[in-house]
Amino acid sequence: MGANGPGMKRKNRFDTFKEAAHRGPYDEFPMLELGIDPQLHLSRNAIAQPFFLICEQDTLIAQLAGEARIEFRNSSVNYFDTVLGDYVYVPGGTAHRIVPKTESIQLRYKAEFPGLEAVAWYSPRTGQEIGRVTWDCADELPQEAYLRACTAFNADPARRTCRETREVLPPIDLTPFRWAEVTAEVRETEAAEHARRAAKNDGAAPRAERRLATTIAPADELRPPLKNNVYLFSRVATTALNPLFPYTEPGSIVPCVTLHDLESRGPMGYFVHFNTVHEVNVSFGTRDSYQVPGGCSVGPFRHGVGQKAGQTNSKLLNLACITQRQSVGKPQRESMAFVCEACENVLLEHEYDAHAFPDTLEGEVDRALIGLPTTTQDAVAIETLNGDVNLRTCAKCGHVNQPFFSDDYWGWIEYRRRTRVVARARDIMRQAAAVAELVS
Repeated sequence: MGANGPGMKRKNRFDTFKEAAHRGPYDEFPMLELGIDPQLHLSRNAIAQPFFLICEQDTLIAQLAGEARIEFRNSSVNYFDTVLGDYVYVPGGTAHRIVPKTESIQLRYKAEFPGLEAVAWYSPRTGQEIGRVTWDCADELPQEAYLRACTAFNADPARRTCRETREVLPPIDLTPFRWAEVTAEVRETEAAEHARRAAKNDGAAPRAERRLATTIAPADELRPPLKNNVYLFSRVATTALNPLFPYTEPGSIVPCVTLHDLESRGPMGYFVHFNTVHEVNVSFGTRDSYQVPGGCSVGPFRHGVGQKAGQTNSKLLNLACITQRQSVGKPQRESMAFVCEACENVLLEHEYDAHAFPDTLEGEVDRALIGLPTTTQDAVAIETLNGDVNLRTCAKCGHVNQPFFSDDYWGWIEYRRRTRVVARARDIMRQAAAVAELVS
């Protein structure tokens, strides 16, 4: 029986703090429905992780309560100390472990199909790897592999012996960990989800394909681990949906902050957004909204954003981190649509390639500079609609809509302008450096 009762189903909305009461150290329990990518994994940790985890694909750790240290091996970063609101980006192939300073609640974002994972142990004196166990998540749940690897580690002193120093690491106390129970619970929830989908004729949930590779590639030296804090970053962010990190390549997990404060900023307007990938929304503080502090939700691919005319909640406050995982090997499309405030007929729908930046920039262009193209593409949609009264005149009912919202609220037009300006400034600087090198 699962911790939350028999046949607990997957959810697309949950309260992290309530659910954390059922979780233990490094449970890594998958919280969202099957088929959602990225998947969220919840743990409540008060003791050091007994191994370093290595994921083939990028992963992201969010600190929702407490304080911790995240250590790295074979990386240009030794560790990050984390507090409430911290996000730590761990690129694929990077060995890392969590060492709580106080009891901590952490959410780990992972690909729906994580591929290969491994646990490893390192010499505390030399930093050299002592042992590693690798598995394919298509064949074995992480919790199963944790228990199998740690049991083997304890049973064989040779697995715990540093070849260079001959130091023997102590066995792991497995008492605090509930990996066998969690494995059964995950299997139970997956079975319940498959049964639910079958009963609703939703079709079978996609299943992971087995990886042909058997080893995890080393981390890319040009993509080190990074840390940012949603509160500090939101205070200086110039736009809504501002990415916390510069990683937006296919397969990257992209957390973006959005700060709503209608009491001091006025109405936000309303539009309809479509995305071919899921958007996972976690609230880091809210008042008078549909969310709760620590609440997580995943909506449909096509969904309304903002508040319609006459529905404004002037007291709403919400700091949210909205996260998507960039598509790998298939197109990723988005659109922004505006509807008539009188009859909700679509006035304009701006469709775009989610990886395409709409402007020509001066000099060399890279992903880190342009950020998330969604932001600037949405600026194009706003400027197109607001600049043409004919587009704002509803073809169905004849109502002439006012410009939907100024850029003072969302900041996307300003973000687009700043991107063009910084690209120009960087190109000027590079040219000046090239001239200086020739002169010298």
